[in-house]
Amino acid sequence: CLTSKEGTTFQQKNVGVKDCDHVTGLSKKQRFLLKGSWKGVSREFESTGVLWLVELFTTHPPTRACFTQFSPLGLGGELQECEEFRQHAEQVMERIDNALFSMEDPDTMKSILLETGAYHRRVVGFRPEMFQFAEEPLLNALRCTLDERYTPQMEVIYRVIVQFMTQTLIEGYNGG
Repeated sequence: CLTSKEGTTFQQKNVGVKDCDHVTGLSKKQRFLLKGSWKGVSREFESTGVLWLVELFTTHPPTRACFTQFSPLGLGGELQECEEFRQHAEQVMERIDNALFSMEDPDTMKSILLETGAYHRRVVGFRPEMFQFAEEPLLNALRCTLDERYTPQMEVIYRVIVQFMTQTLIEGYNGG
């Protein structure tokens, strides 16, 4: 199923092989753990989204140019204080929440992500690889929000779901 840094699989420790047939690549137990962990994130959508997007804009400046309404604002605090930016960050996190809420209905989850990916074709200057640029900043924001609750096991789970979401967003962007 999923391999940890130590080389053992979470499937071997926690679940049966048949549980790994889910479209996300996560077992039933891992999806359960993700849902529980996500509750902690859901209380902090705005701040998590702001952390994520600021890091994304800092590490990949071309992504910032796609957000023309925010590009004139400085990354040193001006952007974080902008109410419109904070609302956008929260809305992005709510879209992820909608997808994760539908995780047990893979068709609905995938549909939400494909639709979101397709929407980004309308964003001037956006390229599908920008979804990949967003992965590490999102994981870092989740780590910051969850703090000690972001365990090595949860890191693996979040990494798997974020990669699944990224690939599905790209598929949607590319017309899949």
